[in-house]
Amino acid sequence: MGVPEAIKAATQPEVIKDIRETWEMVSGDKKNGVALMIKLFDMEQETISFFKRMGDLSDPWNNRKLNGHGITLWYGIQNFVDQLDSPTDLEDVARKFAVTHIAREVGAIEFGWIKAPLAEFLRERLGDKCTDRHIDSWGKLIDVIRAVLCQI
Repeated sequence: MGVPEAIKAATQPEVIKDIRETWEMVSGDKKNGVALMIKLFDMEQETISFFKRMGDLSDPWNNRKLNGHGITLWYGIQNFVDQLDSPTDLEDVARKFAVTHIAREVGAIEFGWIKAPLAEFLRERLGDKCTDRHIDSWGKLIDVIRAVLCQI
């Protein structure tokens, strides 16, 4: 899927509604960024090798570098959610985000590894308020970044 198609899929009104509905319920706690990172490491252990700069991850809740990354991640997700009404701005933010990940050798395939941990994170936090449709909508937003990563 190309960038225009991915952006079109992610900016459909029902997708935007699903993303914002679930984001509103979890966005208030910036420590959720660390929780999502820990979920990623637990479910996709090969991702740990991309985070060597974080140092020892044996006690992730007390790792200040991971804490900083988790907070930055959480604000980054907020930025994507804020851009959903503007396909152009969404693409620009995705391109900026992709550049920083390519520099760390994280491509579209590797970035896609976040899908399952994000789905599990949302289901754990939101219970029955999180449906398969919500998960699919978040997947469409991730696919925007993956499409951009394929172009860079």
